[in-house]
Amino acid sequence: MSDRSIEVSDPDPAQPQQTPGGESPYRNLFVPLVVVPFMVVGVLVGVFVFFGAVSGREASVAENLERLSVGGSNESKQAAMSLVLQAEANRRALQAGEPAPWPVPADFEAKLESAWESIGADPLEGHKRLAVAQLAASYKLPGALEKLQSILALPSAAAANPEYAGTLHKLRAAVSGVDTADRDGQLRLYAMVGLTWLDDPRAAEIVLPYLHDDDPLIRQAVIGVLQHLPGPRTNDALAGLLDDPALETRGQAAISLSHLGDARAARVLIELVDLASYERARASDAKKFAAPQYVRDARVKAVEGLARLARSEDRELLARVAAEDADSLVREAALRAVGTR
Repeated sequence: MSDRSIEVSDPDPAQPQQTPGGESPYRNLFVPLVVVPFMVVGVLVGVFVFFGAVSGREASVAENLERLSVGGSNESKQAAMSLVLQAEANRRALQAGEPAPWPVPADFEAKLESAWESIGADPLEGHKRLAVAQLAASYKLPGALEKLQSILALPSAAAANPEYAGTLHKLRAAVSGVDTADRDGQLRLYAMVGLTWLDDPRAAEIVLPYLHDDDPLIRQAVIGVLQHLPGPRTNDALAGLLDDPALETRGQAAISLSHLGDARAARVLIELVDLASYERARASDAKKFAAPQYVRDARVKAVEGLARLARSEDRELLARVAAEDADSLVREAALRAVGTR
């Protein structure tokens, strides 16, 4: 089991929570990639916060594009993070019917492409490449899918050549102290999230093969991402995981299927509502769902999934949970579910 973490309820991916004793919470969590619509890499968050504090003024989109292309290592990373946050601010404003707070220059697409080319294929610049690909996806620019797909493919070289991965690790330590070779899978995870912004039917076919990745983090992330990538094979691929021996795997598959309106998810969602399910999971691995907050999060998501499916046969269960459950947040979720029937 991986010792890395994805926090499902904390909107700041730079601050993953840890279980008592320093164990990773990843083994306890589902990956609700619907919760935060524009996720960013944690290391860039830290860079942005630090340099934003000392710069005194936020640069424009055009200025950040220039700094991304020709700036030094730290300056270009700050520019990349700024551009990602500016794109998100623009998206939110446009959704609210307001003008974009960060005007995009007329030659934005050309400059972004120039920035992509200037970064090149240097494996130590993975986070910068991800930011450019995220921006292209956010603005739905031509070539965005191919950029994200190239990031998904980057770790395969290191995986096939352990000596290469070891060299990158040494370079990372010597140059920047930041692991940009995607040894922890974060670049691939966020590249997959970026694919969900494109409304491109090819995205599902690109992501589906990673259901068989050797990395459990990536497999779990794919299951979460697929709830945003409907396609001819998506539902059946997720349904095929409903009998997986790992509760977190079949549970995430059921949650994702519920977002796609597939009633095959119901039996596993009902299992997730039952507290005894987590006791059985802990009996096989004491570190799974070890913290009450993780059990609560999973049960709330299961109740919300049953509400989305709106099956009449689940109403009695939801009403009982709403009236009797010992967890107030689970009761509230069930009350909302019953109220929508």
